[in-house]
Amino acid sequence: MALRNGVSRLDSKISRPLGRAVRRKTEPRRRRLSLALQGGGAHGAFTWGVLDRLLEERGLDLDGLSGASAGALNAAALAAGWLEGGAEGARANLERLWRRVSGLGEFSPSAAATPALDMMTRMFSPYQLNPLDVNPLRRILEEVIDFEALQAAEGPRLFVSATELKQGRAELFENPDMTVDVLLASACLPHLYRAVAIDGGHYWDGGFMANPTIFPLVFHCDSRDVMIIQIDSLTTDEVPRSVRQINNRRSQIMFNAPLMRELEALTYMGHIAGPGRLRGSGMAGKVRGLNLHLLEGGAAMRAFDVTSKQRADWGFFQELKAIGREAAAAWLERHRDALGVRSSLDLTGA
Repeated sequence: MALRNGVSRLDSKISRPLGRAVRRKTEPRRRRLSLALQGGGAHGAFTWGVLDRLLEERGLDLDGLSGASAGALNAAALAAGWLEGGAEGARANLERLWRRVSGLGEFSPSAAATPALDMMTRMFSPYQLNPLDVNPLRRILEEVIDFEALQAAEGPRLFVSATELKQGRAELFENPDMTVDVLLASACLPHLYRAVAIDGGHYWDGGFMANPTIFPLVFHCDSRDVMIIQIDSLTTDEVPRSVRQINNRRSQIMFNAPLMRELEALTYMGHIAGPGRLRGSGMAGKVRGLNLHLLEGGAAMRAFDVTSKQRADWGFFQELKAIGREAAAAWLERHRDALGVRSSLDLTGA
């Protein structure tokens, strides 16, 4: 499962005039982009909407994809669809995934049942509540994702994170490792499902330790541009005072902590490098050449509390998708020209 090294230079294409024509025939400038997809249960449908809009963008090539939990499911569905039919295939496969997940709505607890479920999961473990270890996601993922194709694919590169529970560390799985168990491990909520066993290790949700990971996209992909698609906001507009506000903010801080650690590490690397000190394509040089971007849902997503991450109804997914598409359209309107040129996220203020 070790990450592979190797960086290739991006090819540049220069259009040439045809004959004596005054107008120059040019192709859209192609932009290579890697995506880091945060997890967040049902709120991952927001990321679906963002991806749906990004995949409409002409001249955009996806290099690497990292994800945890729902972000990992989005990444794998996108990659599998891309291999089958390019951008349109990816869009269709993402919709297929979320439509199928919405079919689980009847198994999702209602708002009235949620307190009872919470009490049950505090008193009994999934080894007692779910002795047969039934996970309805397994069949959906097996039907939506061609794992053999992902394993053999040369691109887009996948980096799926899961938390190895015995040592409490993040583990990354790449394309050759990709199986349904890897995705189930990345999305394994320990109060609902047993730890997923893979090659002698046992794994819980990847969001605990890498949500999402950025490093492999920076150091093991060719693209200079990395976009983080964030579900849980880094910031808040007010000091939380009610129980609901406190629970929401606590969840945001906990699940953003791994991301913040990686952003702080990149900030430090950029600081010690200093202008003019680095040459070549080494690790520090990659940081110097990094264009980092962040796309999140703002106030629209902050309006939803943490309990809504358990919902699985199609209407809710459609609402989140629409918010994601709108957020992506707004980001492109402001920052499209930054892709391939500069960062739109200041690491020193991240």
